[in-house]
Amino acid sequence: FKLQTFPFDKQILKISYGSSGEDIKTYEISHNSETYKNMEHFIKNKEINGWDIKGYDLNNNIIKTATGSFTSIANIEIYIERQHGYYIYKVLIPILLILMVCWSVVWVHPRELESRLTITIVCLLSLIAYNFVIDSELPKLEYLTIMDYIILISYIYATIPNFLSIISFNLIKKNKLLASKYERYEKKLGLPSYLIIIFIIILANTNSNPDHTASILGWMTLK
Repeated sequence: FKLQTFPFDKQILKISYGSSGEDIKTYEISHNSETYKNMEHFIKNKEINGWDIKGYDLNNNIIKTATGSFTSIANIEIYIERQHGYYIYKVLIPILLILMVCWSVVWVHPRELESRLTITIVCLLSLIAYNFVIDSELPKLEYLTIMDYIILISYIYATIPNFLSIISFNLIKKNKLLASKYERYEKKLGLPSYLIIIFIIILANTNSNPDHTASILGWMTLK
């Protein structure tokens, strides 16, 4: 599987079978009406846990080997799309809620440094703890998926309010006007910038893997 767009990915299950021989007319393998009938029955009546079956394709091809013999191959391809509702409602939305609580500190007065840091640190620890809970649901890969990017960016955005709180606390003692301006930027650019970055990450991944992206994000592909 190519999982760069996980959990919004779609995959192809492929079954190939073949036969070799010098006389291709004798050894050629092809699909008959019974195969199509069985595939239609499978698509309509079978389920794959965690996936939606979107369709299938039957094809065959002939390959000539270096020895002059032929290999006839018949392929069955089943197109499946991951059911992403679980990851949206039980992973992404809880992470977003934790970040919303974390960034709510920008509406707390800068002088309340202790209160601000308490909220941000608790939210950061909650995010880390929650990641341990959902870790078993995430694939262990050498490359980053959309989900991995979202979690990584969420960690970064959970730590930023800590530094902003300290900066605001120091500014309010030196320059109230500058501190007030600084606070306005925090409120305007905090969570919106997070959502923009997530959108860019999803857009980049879907455009680099359009054939493996679920229909929910298909409108974002440019190819």
